[in-house]
Amino acid sequence: MPSIVWGRHPQEATDNPYEYAAQAQFVRESTALLQQLNSDLDKFTMKFHRDEESLEKATWMLVLDLVDALREITNLLVDGRHRVAFRLFRDVVETIDLLNVLHASNPMAERTLRDWYKDRTISHVDSRKHIEEMHGSDPANARREYYKQLSKFTHRTYRALAKSYTLGHGDMLVPDTHRPDMLVPPQTVAAGFAVLADLIKQATKCISKCGPLSCDEITAAYELSWEPDTIPRRFGPVKPLSSYS
Repeated sequence: MPSIVWGRHPQEATDNPYEYAAQAQFVRESTALLQQLNSDLDKFTMKFHRDEESLEKATWMLVLDLVDALREITNLLVDGRHRVAFRLFRDVVETIDLLNVLHASNPMAERTLRDWYKDRTISHVDSRKHIEEMHGSDPANARREYYKQLSKFTHRTYRALAKSYTLGHGDMLVPDTHRPDMLVPPQTVAAGFAVLADLIKQATKCISKCGPLSCDEITAAYELSWEPDTIPRRFGPVKPLSSYS
């Protein structure tokens, strides 16, 4: 993947936030990729009846919502509206994990599909139970911790909100809403793009596995979106100065 953002860790992006050209390249590539996926998914329009309760219909609807959420996050981060974007991160993870549960081909998957069509809320706890049953406790615990960190933005914890502030004279807090054209912290946006890149990769892996698009279609969408050359770093990595968590 040409843009370095596709492989960045949020902490590294926080500590080295000024790779603006690389971020711009990532935005072009991710926008093109998600637009292509959205176009590919449109072929299923008028393919499912209102009263149908199939796995294929549920998959299409959830993947459409997943891609749309990722497109919205991209636009929000470009506009510097990171607070709203970060709240959507958890939604993306929930949808990915729900799709994996629905495609597990076991009684839990069948029960979850029935419950979903009955308009019942499928909790992420149930999704993590599936991860534990399929892959063991370590991956389930890792997913739980990942989800917990993203949930901080939803629940408006102190550190999550603090990412919207810079410091004025005497270390007095200044919200980025005071001058949104100037004061959005570059560290916050850089980290946001790194998380988004990882979520897009998680999403496309999930779609390749669950459908409704094939692995070949996903590969083609990536190839169409990639730019031929990687924009080089302007700054080398430095010793971390802060913690993103």
